[in-house]
Amino acid sequence: MKQLLIAVILSGLLLSGRAQEPQRPPEHLTMTLAWIADAGEPNQYVFVVNGVVAYKTVAGLKRYLKNVPKGSTLTWDHGCCRIGSGPELSTPEELKKFEEFCESIGLKFVLVPSG
Repeated sequence: MKQLLIAVILSGLLLSGRAQEPQRPPEHLTMTLAWIADAGEPNQYVFVVNGVVAYKTVAGLKRYLKNVPKGSTLTWDHGCCRIGSGPELSTPEELKKFEEFCESIGLKFVLVPSG
């Protein structure tokens, strides 16, 4: 009984400590698309976030974005020049689904029009 009481008290302390952890403020992320020049055929692209982190797939990018603080903004300037076939997120349908995903996790998605 004494061990159970100690466990309950410790659990309460741990939970109250987590509740008081400071929340990360919203972030402003920028995303670009990079062509992997030495990947051969077919052409391969990666999504680069803030110039330092790259993801080969939308699935990998989404896993990362789920950990970004709510209220953050992701701005994507995808450019207009493509070498070969387009990467993921190159169709209006894919973009719409990605925008809906961002909205569902509390992330504002800003697409810079290409020109």
